[in-house]
Amino acid sequence: MSADVDYHFLSMSDYITPDKVTSPRQKWALMRVLESGDKPDSNGHRVAIALGRWENQPVLAMRWNGSKGSPIGTPQSRGLPTWFIIPKRLEEAVINTLSKDEQKMVRKLLEN
Repeated sequence: MSADVDYHFLSMSDYITPDKVTSPRQKWALMRVLESGDKPDSNGHRVAIALGRWENQPVLAMRWNGSKGSPIGTPQSRGLPTWFIIPKRLEEAVINTLSKDEQKMVRKLLEN
C-alpha cells in the first residue's frame, strides 16, 4: 500500500478521495480533479473526473469513488486505487459535462 495515504483512516468521506489517487506513479501524475464525485450522479454513481498526465501527455481520466464497505473504488490495481484514461474519441463527450471555464482550460491543455 502507498505510504502517502492511510487507507485504514478515511476521514469524513468513507472512501479514498480522488485527490489521493496517485497510482501508478511511474506513469500517472494528477494535475487537477475536475469533478470529485462526492455527490451521486443521475444514476446514483459517484464518478470522479480528472485532468492528469499519462507518460507525460495530458489526458482525461475517470474513476468510481469507493464507499464505506469498499473504500478503494474502481478501478484499482494490486489493492491501490487508480484512474482509467478516457479514450480520445470520448474526450469531447466528457468535456461537455464540465463547466464552461473548465471546458476551455481542458481543451487548451489537451490540444498540446
